[in-house]
Amino acid sequence: MKLLMKLKKSIEEGSCNSALAAICAHSVSISIGICQGYSAILLPQLKESENYKDLTQDETSWIASLGTITNPIGSILSGLMAEYIGRKRAIQITALPLILGWMCFGLAQNVNWLYAGRLVTGIAAGMSPACYTYVGEISSSQNRGFMQTLGPICASLGILLTYTLGYLLHWATVAYISIGFAIFSTVVMQLVPESPSYLLKNDRQAEGFTNLLWFRGNNALAQQEIDRFYKNQKEANDRNMSLMEMYFGPQTVKPFLILVGLFALQEFSGIYTLLFYAVNFFEDSDLNFNEYIASIIVGAIRFSMSVVIAYLINIYGRKILCTASSIGMAVTMSAVAIYVKYYEIHSDQEKIFTSLPLIGIMLNVAFSMVGMLPIPWVMVGEMFPLKVRPIMSGVVVSIAQLLIFICVKIYNDMNNVLNFSGTLFVFVVSSVLSAVYCMTILTETKNKTLEEIEAHFRGSIRISDKTAELHVVKIDNKSLENKGLDNVAFNHSSEDIKNVKDRTDTVSVKVAT
Repeated sequence: MKLLMKLKKSIEEGSCNSALAAICAHSVSISIGICQGYSAILLPQLKESENYKDLTQDETSWIASLGTITNPIGSILSGLMAEYIGRKRAIQITALPLILGWMCFGLAQNVNWLYAGRLVTGIAAGMSPACYTYVGEISSSQNRGFMQTLGPICASLGILLTYTLGYLLHWATVAYISIGFAIFSTVVMQLVPESPSYLLKNDRQAEGFTNLLWFRGNNALAQQEIDRFYKNQKEANDRNMSLMEMYFGPQTVKPFLILVGLFALQEFSGIYTLLFYAVNFFEDSDLNFNEYIASIIVGAIRFSMSVVIAYLINIYGRKILCTASSIGMAVTMSAVAIYVKYYEIHSDQEKIFTSLPLIGIMLNVAFSMVGMLPIPWVMVGEMFPLKVRPIMSGVVVSIAQLLIFICVKIYNDMNNVLNFSGTLFVFVVSSVLSAVYCMTILTETKNKTLEEIEAHFRGSIRISDKTAELHVVKIDNKSLENKGLDNVAFNHSSEDIKNVKDRTDTVSVKVAT
């Protein structure tokens, strides 16, 4: 009965439509996941190929890292296109570099074709800001976290598909199959409306209201959001902020610095290094286990945990999940690093507990998916003010992907200089620093509207880690269920309360702390 009630409520509030649109938008992340995982199946197959068996270590590192060096180009392009031609069209255009890049792989005759394929698909892999901006704007504050985690879920699915197909098929065949996913995303995005925020920002009020009504399924909710949008716009106009103040004011600079710091710790904790070198990583670990099967298992764990985080993110805050994730990553990678270091020193001894590195890496991947891998991407779409959101999201993502390129490119060099165990200890230190950073600096955005987040960074209000909802069964002057909260400030006027009298409704409240 409760499940049916929740389903009915979701349909009435348009949550089903929003979820459908979010799935369509984030379906492009399947292709992005394929791009990210492709080098992990490509490099081992090239070693066994007659035409490419003489590739040097430097050439293989370039093949892996070139898939990230052009990511910033895609991020900036995606941000600009989302700003000037719309979020929906920016997502659809991602298919063009994907198709061109996969064709380069399928038709490859020498290593230069492989370089070209990695560079072009790298542009597409960087075009995620439009997806996160779109989903952030069509979601309500209550379900935005869940909607945004659909991106990491789809990316994890793409990675798992890549590892599995790479075990079964030739890398060129995998490239041709990947074209189908790019086309699929373009087609399904045609079925959903443009972001209402984009339309309202461009003075297309009628169309914006129609689209918002489709997403919310309720005239009152849609009108309430329209009114809040214009109230926020009026306040911004009253402040008469110049373009310089908008981009360099605290409402933009603070989230920019927080996100860049978070992404830097994410990259140097080894999350993406393991992703791009999965099969080689297990070879370096000297496992008595098929490296391809090990990578598929890790891909399956990553996908499973990405589904778990979609559930957890609406229960726990971003700070709690990222902190717990970082601590778990530090502990699990420490176990692997100590094990590897011991046998580097005592190389003459026969190894025991040979499965420990595999178990440690699997747990490390699981903990990374609890927070530190997906949540920075989730927060990109919700931290910036509307006027700068697409472009600043593109800037932050481009910096994050530049850091990924650096980490992937220097992986082999780090192993040569520090030994494999030394590289693992770098990941451990980064994870420890990440835990401290998330506890002390990261801002909580759970259940906050985009307007509240902007006001917080601007210094207009202080948002706390505590939020609540007031569930009103029958609203009158005497009957209100408070759920034991003190010092409650209603977000609704007495007129709003009067309008929902004698019907079940949910009124959001803010808890002063």
